[in-house]
Order: sequence, then structure tokens, then C-alpha cells
Amino acid sequence: MTEYLTEQEQIQQLKTWVKQYGPTVLLGIAAALVITFCWRYWQAHELAFSQRASIAYDSLLNLRTDNKNSDTVLGAKSIVKDYAKTPYADMATLMLARDAVLKKEYPAAISTLNNLINHSDSPPIREIARIRIARILIDENKIKDALAVLNKIDDPSFIGLINEVRGDAFLAINNQEAAKKAYQLALKQIPNAETLRPILEMKLNQENTIKT
Repeated sequence: MTEYLTEQEQIQQLKTWVKQYGPTVLLGIAAALVITFCWRYWQAHELAFSQRASIAYDSLLNLRTDNKNSDTVLGAKSIVKDYAKTPYADMATLMLARDAVLKKEYPAAISTLNNLINHSDSPPIREIARIRIARILIDENKIKDALAVLNKIDDPSFIGLINEVRGDAFLAINNQEAAKKAYQLALKQIPNAETLRPILEMKLNQENTIKT
């Protein structure tokens, strides 16, 4: 029926509609604009934050390459503090644990790695931390503890490496049969392209270590 209304009636109808619904529509438009602005601001903020973290981590790698150990530790701690919940903080934490191992500060290294396991959102990072803890425990001849750590698996793609470390643990207590089985499993589970395979094959084929 709108086409039969006079121009004046159409104008009056529009005025009535705006008066009745205008504030609600305008409020909806304003809310949509605010949400869009906040979303774009958050995205820009997150991108800038990630870029700063990346730059900081690149600088950290340069420090390590230059063997500036004390500066490397300070830089890693700074990244963990300033860029928590980013992959760079996780990698910096692994670096701190490595530094503690090199200094033979094993309890500190294990504590750092456990903190990473408890707080990282990345299953691969948590798995790397578990494997490193197990290796430390093997070096300390705490074989049962090492094997217990390896029982928890955060990322199944690491199963080959986990079985290799299990083999190292069994070998440390001279359980050659269990070590051999673990290494054989690892060889089946690690892709042929992995650079780890030659080392694993060498472990398995050491005649003086593992009897066939």
C-alpha cells in the first residue's frame, strides 16, 4: 500500500518510524561500531605484542651465539616476565633450563622445566620439557623417576624420542633387553627422514652394549 500514500504521508510515516525505532537502531549501530573498533584494536595490540616478543627473542639468540651467557640469562628472564603465554616465553624458559644444566644446577633445571610443564599451552613444548627432565634424572642415576616422567605423554608425535630415552634409562641400569626393545620401538616410530635415526641405530648396534 505504500505506493498509494501521498508524499506527505510517506514523510510522516518515516518520521513516526524514526521516532519509534530510531534510538534503538542508533544504539545498535553504535554498539556494533564499538565492538568492531575494540576487536581491531585488540588485533593490532596482539600483533604489535607478538612482534616485540619476536624481536626480543631474536636478540636473545644473538646473545647466545656470541656466548654472552650472563646477558643471555638476563634476556631470557626478561622475555619470560614480559611476554608470558607466548611461544617465545616457552623457548626462553627452555634456554634457562639448559643454562642450569650446563652449570650442573640440576634441581634448578628440573624446577624450571616443571614450571614450563605446568603453565605452557603447547603440548610439544611440555613434551620437550618432560624429556629433558628424564635425561637429567638419568644422568643423576634416578632411573625410576626418569621412567615415571616418561609415562606421561603430552604429544604422541614424540613417542619415538620418548622410547629412545626409555632405552637410555634401561641401559643405565644395565637392563640390556629392555633397552633393546625400547630402541627397536623408537626406530619403528621415528620417520626415516629424521636425523636422529643414525644415532639410534648406532645405539642399537653397539655389540658391547646391547647383546643380540
